[in-house]
Amino acid sequence: MTAVKRVVQLMADPVNDTLAYYISESDVPAAMRGEVPSLDRTFILKVNKELRNMAVGQNNFSQFKEMTRNQNRTMFEEVESQVAEIMKNTSQGMSQAFDMDFAVSVSQVVPLEPHYETENALAFSMYVNYGSAGTENEDEIVAGTATFLNASGVVLFLYGYAPENELQWTRDASMNWAENVMASNSQPPAKSPRGAGFDKDKAMEKGIIGAITGGLAALLIGIIVALKRKKG
Repeated sequence: MTAVKRVVQLMADPVNDTLAYYISESDVPAAMRGEVPSLDRTFILKVNKELRNMAVGQNNFSQFKEMTRNQNRTMFEEVESQVAEIMKNTSQGMSQAFDMDFAVSVSQVVPLEPHYETENALAFSMYVNYGSAGTENEDEIVAGTATFLNASGVVLFLYGYAPENELQWTRDASMNWAENVMASNSQPPAKSPRGAGFDKDKAMEKGIIGAITGGLAALLIGIIVALKRKKG
């Protein structure tokens, strides 16, 4: 899936590692031919670089969930400058890849209250307005759901995206994923190992950055298709 891989690689995220990128089965034939399918419904699975080798106990994850519930909207505002820098880097990557003067941005993010919670998971949704300027001007409002999950002590970030009017699909599909993962993994340790430094502020901050950057695919797909149409 060379074209899909290229799009994913253009979505810069310096604070999280991408573990997997999921697309709809209906998009697979085109993707396998090296084409750029619509990718209307996608998932991206990430892990924070600093947390991927750290065992996180239920005690710390519980505090992380509480912080997310109480500070979600505030944290989105606090990461605004970091997201702007990431968008700048993504723009540079797009400009180099397609030999054009291009800029991508996030004009608005509307986080919603958490709607799903278990002992080892928490999910909330959002609307993200992405925009671009350059050879082709595009804008896209994406509905997304972010799920933070503690699987056997490993904190995973799953982000599901769909068109603006399909928010409920992102919620339902994300919940199904979370419940399947929890059912196939052992319980996390009750407490984090002694001396394990779990910075909940930083983890939440990076989880939110991942949520915003991961939804860029729909916008980038639109731009790539427009460029191909123009060249054709």
